[in-house]
Amino acid sequence: MFLREKIKIWFTQVFKTFRYHLLFWNASLFFFVFISGNQSFFINYFNLLSVDSIYTNTVFLSVAITVLFTFLDMIFSDRIMRFSPVRSMVFLRSLLYFALAFVILYLAANQSLNIKTIVDVESFLKYVPDWEIEQMRFMAYFYVSCIINNTFKEMYKKIGVGNFFNWFFGRLNKPREEKKIFMFIDMKASTRLAEQLGHERFSRLVQDVFNDMSVLYNYHGEIYQYLGDGAIVSWDVRKGVSNNNCLKSFYAFLRVIERRQRYYTRKYGEVPAFKAGLHVGKTMVLQVGSIRRDISYNGDTINTAARIESMCNEYKQNLLISGVLYEALEDSSEFNLKEVGNIKLKGKQRGVVIYQVKQKGKKARKKKKKVVEY
Repeated sequence: MFLREKIKIWFTQVFKTFRYHLLFWNASLFFFVFISGNQSFFINYFNLLSVDSIYTNTVFLSVAITVLFTFLDMIFSDRIMRFSPVRSMVFLRSLLYFALAFVILYLAANQSLNIKTIVDVESFLKYVPDWEIEQMRFMAYFYVSCIINNTFKEMYKKIGVGNFFNWFFGRLNKPREEKKIFMFIDMKASTRLAEQLGHERFSRLVQDVFNDMSVLYNYHGEIYQYLGDGAIVSWDVRKGVSNNNCLKSFYAFLRVIERRQRYYTRKYGEVPAFKAGLHVGKTMVLQVGSIRRDISYNGDTINTAARIESMCNEYKQNLLISGVLYEALEDSSEFNLKEVGNIKLKGKQRGVVIYQVKQKGKKARKKKKKVVEY
């Protein structure tokens, strides 16, 4: 299960990265052809294309750059960047961008190239194109495009897929009402751990935990916000209740932590534990701030989810959900759900029905399945 989850995370990340780069580089290169007016700028690629079409060649180049940038994103992953000097990585990236721009110009300027020609140093230097103003413009344009590409990619990752397009098209300038599922997930005994490990090692622990939290994306969850040693995760209602994704995601995250217990024990002395609270309802999403802007969810729904999570310690439970979410679930047979009661949460005038959630063992699930089939 652990390996399958990891493979699914990796495949999803690669697919999203490839899709993003493909859209960006197609738009970027076609825009350069439009502003330059040069219909023969991208022509030769080892004679792989038999048609001298500006559209075909540009798309082919876009796909090649997309594959390369997807590969580079895998190399310069967050885990690797964490332990690498920032200046060295920025310099290396810049060097790669200029090298790639040079390769594109080199191939585009020569229509009779082959692998032997490039390998031979003398032949290679012979075919190096002259540096005219057009080539210099492309080098500058390509480098700026790489920077814009990284900027948009980081924004895309920061504010989420749906919010990115809403922000890009200006839909968040006015508050919008959406129905969402929210999960507040928090680390247990974080104060003790922070004191025990010290602020530097505890920060490393939080980074590792948040990296493992990427398993939530396998269940269509989007991390809306990181809060110290915890996070707020959101779902579209349809995707969240479908196949019980909002509940399964929490236990999938716990499984990832459990499978990496040797790593956590060796590096931090113990395995972190977590608790979570979920609620569903209407909320307002909007863009806030003038100097530093952010995407914000406001409303009673998100506050209620936070209050439910805070009750986990009192009732000694890892996962609590509201009665509203319980009623919205399509099929809860694979979980043991028990009503805790109508609880008056802090700051709320009316009580909220809360259910405790526990995952059934494999034997119990098999028995249930046999009864249904029979």
